[in-house]
Amino acid sequence: MKKENRNYDCDLGKFIHGIVEESEYSHEEWAELLNVSTKSISFYCSGERKPSQRRLLQILKFAGGIKAEDIPF
Repeated sequence: MKKENRNYDCDLGKFIHGIVEESEYSHEEWAELLNVSTKSISFYCSGERKPSQRRLLQILKFAGGIKAEDIPF
């Protein structure tokens, strides 16, 4: 079986990690809010996987106060 070659996005990972760590929510609560596993939250925070556009918008919605110019893309 061929292993999928994933592209890491360290900047987006750091951005999401900052949001998660500075929020009032735990990783488990983030997972519940986004309807994903806690492992997915870890992948998003490390940049190993990118959230879908919809999930990213949900992250931004729950984080609140994020300026467009702060988003790393």
